[in-house]
Amino acid sequence: MKRSEKTKSKNRIPRGKNVAEPTVSEQELSERIAQTAYELYQKRGQTHGSDLEDWLEAERLVLAQLEEQRRSRIKTRQQRSNGSRKNKVAEP
Repeated sequence: MKRSEKTKSKNRIPRGKNVAEPTVSEQELSERIAQTAYELYQKRGQTHGSDLEDWLEAERLVLAQLEEQRRSRIKTRQQRSNGSRKNKVAEP
């Protein structure tokens, strides 16, 4: 196998029933982080000098929110899947 083929296969995004599709584009993610960082700046009384800390905290908050949404979608799919399996089970 060529080196480029190995790299391509390593960079593939795994697809499976429990892997959620990305919910936001990189641009939207950046915009959400920027908005949250600005809100943190405002809550601090609009004092300058903590922009990096605000950005990193905003990034943490936004990514945590997206992860929670992903987990919720997976849980919902699993519940639906389990419900449809129960309906397919033949009664004795």
